[in-house]
Order: sequence, then structure tokens, then C-alpha cells
Amino acid sequence: MAINISMETLNEPTHPTDYRLAKLMDGSLLMGTISVDDEHMRIINPLELITIPRMTNEGLKEDTTLSRWIPFTDDIEFVIAKDKVVVITLASVDLAHYYEVVLAKVEATDAKIRPALSADDIDRILDLADEEDEELLEWDEEGGNVIGGHKIASKKFH
Repeated sequence: MAINISMETLNEPTHPTDYRLAKLMDGSLLMGTISVDDEHMRIINPLELITIPRMTNEGLKEDTTLSRWIPFTDDIEFVIAKDKVVVITLASVDLAHYYEVVLAKVEATDAKIRPALSADDIDRILDLADEEDEELLEWDEEGGNVIGGHKIASKKFH
């Protein structure tokens, strides 16, 4: 039984687990909770379906996995121009379950990640590094270098 979904009639999902796949013009295949209005597609918690080839004793096999579509962001909802979307379809039940498992792992990993350093933290680290550099390379009264507590009498390399 084929299900055709017109982008014009696809509004809000009927259920939070009403996951869909969207193929974009650039070839990306995204999965998430999708809704479409007149000009845009909105996708919540998008994960990209990626196929990775690997060599086995039986020959070349392909593994498919889900990963973050856009890493290094805290955003969970993205808006894509509708003209960049090729097709939208419902995900299979098995793929929807896999999506939920991967999404839970991604969210759990995000919760464990240390917060990014603030500008003040970075300035403090750079100041400490400068102080360390100054301690390692000091000038004594006679004009000779002292590096790491060792006096350098000459700059000539023999």
C-alpha cells in the first residue's frame, strides 16, 4: 500500500512519533518530526541518514546510521526552504524506533558534555600561559638567557 503525501497538505504531525524522511536537493536524507507550510519545511531534531561502506570477508557491505545533521548547535528546530526539498515520506516503524534510540543517545551525550569555555575563561587561560612563558624565559642582569632555570651563556650553536 503506497502512501502519497502532498507537501501542500502536510501540516503538523498527527503524533510526536510521526517521523518522516525528507530528501533534500543536495542529496541529504533527514529524519525527524516534519511540518510544511506554504514556503518552508520545519524539522525538529533532524538526524541525517548516512550510508558507510565497509569491507568484509564477503565483500563490500554498507552500514546505515543516523547522526546529527548540523553538529555544534543547541538548536533542535530548523527551517528549510520548500524548494530545497525533493520528497517527504513516512519512516518505517523499525526506522522510527532506531531514530528514537539514536536521538536519546545524542541527547544523553549532549547532557554530559562540559559547557563551552566563556570568553573570561579563555582570557584567564591565555594569561596563565603568558605567565608560564615569562617564567621559562627570563633575562638575568648580565644579559644572558635563563631557560627553564638553566643559564644560557652563549647563543652560538656548536
